[in-house]
Amino acid sequence: MEINVWKELCGNIKGELLKMRRTLLPWLHAAIPMLGILVFLGYYSFAAWNDEGKILGYIQVLTIVLPMVVSVICSISVEMEEKGHFQTFLGVSVCKSNPLLAKWMTLSGMGLLSILLAVLGFAAGYWVMKGRTVLFITEYLLLALVTWLCSVNLYLIHLLLNLVFSKIVSLCVGIAELLVAALFLTGLGEGRWQFLPCSWGSRWTEYLIQYWIGNGAAPEGAVMRNLEIGAGITFGLWFVVFLWFYFYEGKQCRD
Repeated sequence: MEINVWKELCGNIKGELLKMRRTLLPWLHAAIPMLGILVFLGYYSFAAWNDEGKILGYIQVLTIVLPMVVSVICSISVEMEEKGHFQTFLGVSVCKSNPLLAKWMTLSGMGLLSILLAVLGFAAGYWVMKGRTVLFITEYLLLALVTWLCSVNLYLIHLLLNLVFSKIVSLCVGIAELLVAALFLTGLGEGRWQFLPCSWGSRWTEYLIQYWIGNGAAPEGAVMRNLEIGAGITFGLWFVVFLWFYFYEGKQCRD
């Protein structure tokens, strides 16, 4: 039975990729990071910032806008299912959780490739423009991985919002998350950012970059406490969402 469940999940993931092949989703995952790279490299070609400030600024903007981008991606994906009356989403699986799990894994997997393109593409472009990379390639890879890990929950949250409510609700929440992520980089976020997944990426990547450039590191106790809070919120979110999806029957979302 377990083998059949995993086989079904793999089939669902393959089905998601086939459904997305003729949509804007693959193009958006490539176009958005490329546009961001071009805009920032163009600005940095004459901006009077130091190298470390330019890297930090780019990564912070990337992590801040990510919640809104995720909301757009999830809205397009769920809208595609709604047009088909959820027949290919809910009507082809024996295991109740597999359709949502497959969509979540597919979108977040595409997100990983997009984030890698955004981070490594910027590093390559900065090296071509300035003749130096500032950070090591392994550090850029770690920044991309941390950014992606902090975004995984956002995909699940916005899939839930689109399935329960509508794309308008998801987009409004995405915009609100963008604003919160920006505000919580300031002192307003102290003691609060750990509880909101939209602010995790900007905070954790900032800590990493500040540590690498020699501006100190967060106390080890605070890091462990923040990781424990994040893990608790993550597993609680997963449990609630998949428990809800077990009873989901494909109610259409209408704006």
